[in-house]
Amino acid sequence: MAYYTSNAARAYDMQPSAAPDLGYTESPELLERPRFDVVTGAGRESDQAVSPVFTHVVKVFVVLATLFCALGAARVGIASATAATLNANAALTSTLESARAESSDLEVMRSVYGSKTRIRELAVEQLGMVESADTVTIDLSEASAAAQASAE
Repeated sequence: MAYYTSNAARAYDMQPSAAPDLGYTESPELLERPRFDVVTGAGRESDQAVSPVFTHVVKVFVVLATLFCALGAARVGIASATAATLNANAALTSTLESARAESSDLEVMRSVYGSKTRIRELAVEQLGMVESADTVTIDLSEASAAAQASAE
């Protein structure tokens, strides 16, 4: 069996004999192998399809996008809290205005129903009462002065 050290075709016309002699009497020539050198590299990182710089840029982008979304959510939260406070203030203002209007109506009704002339008219017209001709006046200032003097 013949062992060839290369994949090149044998040139039969270059042989010393024109007839191919397949039986070798001598040992085949040993060709020197190419040197095998070890080249240090990046190990597993050399097989990566994506560079570490690109992944770092993507991570920074994701962090910035998350920060942007968080700031937007905070802004929306603050705006909704402000709107809720303004709505509560408007409701309180309208309640206060209606309470003031009711208070002024009650004051008018008190002055109308509490007037002496109206009470006198009701007493005379509906109840048939009349004013007495005799009036009695009691002066308590002298009694209070005498009580004060006796207390001292």
